[in-house]
Amino acid sequence: WKEEMMLVQLEMDWTCNFFLWKATQWGDRMRESEEKRLPGHACYSGRQSQMYLLLAQNAEAAFQDM
Repeated sequence: WKEEMMLVQLEMDWTCNFFLWKATQWGDRMRESEEKRLPGHACYSGRQSQMYLLLAQNAEAAFQDM
């Protein structure tokens, strides 16, 4: 069980890191879109970035109890 628990904890970390990575990616796209004066693209990218940030926060909160 110790090995299984260790793997699950690593998978939880990977999940949070993935969501944070995607939030950063979309944030970078938002800034690029703003520089190119593409407000629609910037808005969409900003919403995607926020969504992934919230997913990361929710995952971290859910995984803290384990």
